[in-house]
Parts: sequence; structure tokens; C-alpha cells
Amino acid sequence: MDYSSDQNISQIISSLSHELRTPLTILSSNLQLLKSNNLDLEATIRAETFQLCEEALNSVTKFLDGIHFLNLANKQELRKNPTAFNLDELIQALVAKRNTAFHQSDRIRIETTFRDRQIVTDKELLTSILIHLLDNAYKFSAKEVIVKMNIENQHLIIEIEDQGVGIPPEEMTLIFMPFYRCENVKMLSGTGLGLSIAQKAIKCLDGEIEITSKLKEGTKVKLKILSDDKC
Repeated sequence: MDYSSDQNISQIISSLSHELRTPLTILSSNLQLLKSNNLDLEATIRAETFQLCEEALNSVTKFLDGIHFLNLANKQELRKNPTAFNLDELIQALVAKRNTAFHQSDRIRIETTFRDRQIVTDKELLTSILIHLLDNAYKFSAKEVIVKMNIENQHLIIEIEDQGVGIPPEEMTLIFMPFYRCENVKMLSGTGLGLSIAQKAIKCLDGEIEITSKLKEGTKVKLKILSDDKC
């Protein structure tokens, strides 16, 4: 595929328009509803209206945060801040995290060769990576998502495997481009920023990301991150 600069610009404009216009439309319509009724709505309807407004604001904020992150990465202004923390607790917290597609889902299975072990890396960056990768795996597969964790030679190894639609082979070289979305998933919601953010964050951690995929069978993402001797 010839993904020219004109196509790239068109994709960016389309993504920006969609990701900002949709939540702003939701905000506008629901605020108008509240205004026209002077907030005098049945309690359940009022609560749902405020919830829709909150979700729309969260959507815009998340999108703008992603763009800001990529801008910092492109300017080489990302800095890692390693701390010691329990990875099991982090993963469990992420699966239970509100405002994610996979909130408290029973489709995510976690397999680990260690329990209650401290790792040392940037917790915020790793959290961002895992949220984006779990979101993709969950969204593009209606089946189980498996998260495997292991320690090998002072490296933390995390694999996230789904049984979803997979990535077309001819598009594998494009998946880390900001705003790029594969042809077979364009009908699903998404910004096309997740893999770009994950790649930039893993690079900041001096780690590696490897993606293998088979069309209509699924995708596996492997992360390799150096930790210190506390592992």
C-alpha cells in the first residue's frame, strides 16, 4: 500500500474531526436538554444526561492527552521515572479500571510465573502501554484475551494475545503510524493512536515491542522491559 503524505494528512484530519466532533455533539445536545428544562428532569434522566456529558469530556481529554504525549515523544522530551511496585497489583487495578472498554471484564485472563514480586520501571509509562494494548486486544476480539507475565534475565516479559480479526500482512509496517487504522477495523471506534503511544512509551523505557498477527486468527504483542536487581 502506498501510504502517501496526502493520505496521511487526510487520515489525520478525518480522525481529528471524528474524535472531537462526536463528543462535542453529545455535550451540546445534552447541555441543551438540561438548559431547556432548567435541570428540572426526572432524577434518572438527569443522572444519565450528566453521565453522557462526563463521558464525552473524558473522550476529548483522552484524545488530546494522546496527542500531547506523542508531541512530547517527537520532541524527545519524554523522561522515565523508575520506581519499585507490584506488577500483579497494577494489572489487577487496570482490569478493574473505570472508563476503559475492558472494565471488570471476565474475558481477560492473566497468567504469571511470579506473584507479589516487585519490578522497577516507570509505572506511569507502563500503565499507559498496557491500557492501550489491552484496549486494542479487547476491542478487536470477542473472545478471551490472555496476558502472560514472566521475568527473564532481569527483563520483564509481558505478552498480550487475542483471538481477533488480526492485522493484514500488507499493513504491518504501518501500524505504528499515528492515526493509522487498518482497513479491516475502520468500522470500529478508535483514534489510531494506541500503538503509536505504546511504541513511544516502550522506547522511553529502553524496551522492545514485537507484534505478530494472523488475519482472522488474532494478534500477539510481546513487551520486553529491563528492570533492576530487585526483580
